[in-house]
Amino acid sequence: MIERQLGRLMVGASKVIQTSPNGLAVAYDGLRPILPGHAIVAPARPVARLCDLTADELDSLFCTVRSLQSLIGPKHGATAFNLAVHDGAAAGQPTLLPHVHVHVVPRQPGDLAPDAIYNALDRWSPEGPETVPPPFHVPSDEERHARTAEQMAAEADSYAAAAAGFDFQQEARPTSPIHFAKIELAASQIFFARRLTVAVVNLKPLCPGHVLVIPRRSVPTMAELDDDEHADLWATVRQVQAIVEACHGASASKLGVQDGKAAGQSVPHVHVHILPQPPQPATAGSSGA
Repeated sequence: MIERQLGRLMVGASKVIQTSPNGLAVAYDGLRPILPGHAIVAPARPVARLCDLTADELDSLFCTVRSLQSLIGPKHGATAFNLAVHDGAAAGQPTLLPHVHVHVVPRQPGDLAPDAIYNALDRWSPEGPETVPPPFHVPSDEERHARTAEQMAAEADSYAAAAAGFDFQQEARPTSPIHFAKIELAASQIFFARRLTVAVVNLKPLCPGHVLVIPRRSVPTMAELDDDEHADLWATVRQVQAIVEACHGASASKLGVQDGKAAGQSVPHVHVHILPQPPQPATAGSSGA
């Protein structure tokens, strides 16, 4: 095997731990791991953002993520995983790696303080100096206030109206509440729906446009989704990301999954966080070269 180009790096073949059956996605380890087993998965074709991937590349990318979890989880005694994508420069994508990639971090109870994993991921770079993440204020629990049903419905309606301007496969918005584990979400919170997945506005968003994408069937971990649910979830994520970025003038997004309790999952129902990030001034950004 020969070296592979990953962003601006040449990565030795010894760091390749898995390749998708169709060759469209590759998993790497040993790139400055935050915790034992921390690996990244990237498309074989060098593209900067998820929106640049073909449908087959997107599906292969996240199928490889799930396959990698089943490979490295038992090896490292993982009971959960953090999955993260810094999709674009304004989301903190390292300058050395302008190539979309998914972090797969095995977790065990008590291995890191609750927020330490996010700080470490924000500053991660495959080599050289740490990344300097763009400014992003994470409000404390005290700063986050529950919104009214009317406020959430108005936001959902604005996203639904924007979605109509995209050529996306979607279904009619549900008219009945749905369950997010044991939590009942009002139909008015749902702004985008596909056969197996819905997108909802957030009760206490971390930033403008912070929304959740969830499978209709309530299961706690990615491993418990069937293949159709898994594919539909990530196809929906990419479409919803485009909608909220357009509505908020964002040039990038942070995507995150707390896949299990030890990864910080508070509601035992698979969900993907989408946090659109505003454009950054030309002088800001990340280092790593």
